[in-house]
Amino acid sequence: MSGMIFLFMAWGAWITATFILDKKKTFRLPVAMGSLMLIILHSKSITIYSIQIGAASFLLIFSAYLLVYQGTWLKKIYLFFSVMIIMLGYIGFYLLELYDPVWVLVDRKILLSVGLLLIGWMLYPVSFVYRYAAIVIGSLQGEVFLSVFFSKWKMPYPIGSNDYLDVLALTISALLTVYAARRLLFGVKRAVKDGFKEKKQMVH
Repeated sequence: MSGMIFLFMAWGAWITATFILDKKKTFRLPVAMGSLMLIILHSKSITIYSIQIGAASFLLIFSAYLLVYQGTWLKKIYLFFSVMIIMLGYIGFYLLELYDPVWVLVDRKILLSVGLLLIGWMLYPVSFVYRYAAIVIGSLQGEVFLSVFFSKWKMPYPIGSNDYLDVLALTISALLTVYAARRLLFGVKRAVKDGFKEKKQMVH
C-alpha cells in the first residue's frame, strides 16, 4: 500500500524527536511538529486547474526553503543549479521508465531513492541541510513538470502523491543513516586518537 513507508518513517521521526532526543536540542521541536503535520496532511490534497497536489508537498517545500533562505548569493546560485540537476534526473527516470519499464529491475521506489541520494551527495558532500533542501525542491519541481507534461495527454499525475512520499522517506532515511554512521565513525576515530595521545604522554 502506497504511503505506508512514509507513515512508518514519519511516526518514527515523531517518536524519536518527542521521547528520545535530548530536550536541549534546538531542532527537536521543529522535527516533532513537522513530522506530526506531515502525518496529518499526507492523506489530504487540493486541486488547482485540474491538477491534484498533495498537501504534504507544501509543508515539505516550505521547510526546504526555510532551511536555506539565509544562505549567501553564491550558495543560492549553486543551489539553483543543483535543483535543476536533480529535477532533470528525476524527470529522466520517470520518462525512461515510461518508455521502457523492463530496465527497472529493482523496486522503482528503492531505485529512485538511491538515485536521489547519490546525486544529492555528489552535489553536497558536506552540508546535510543543503543536501536535504536540494533533493526536496528538485524532486518536487520534477513532480510539477511531470504533472503538467502528462496533463497535455489527459493523463492525471498527482503532485506529491503517496508514492512520492514513500520515495522521499526512503531517501531521507538513507541520508540520516549515512550521516549518523559518519558521525559515529568520526567519534570512534577521535576517541582512538585521544587514547593514543594519552598513552604516549604516560610513556613520556
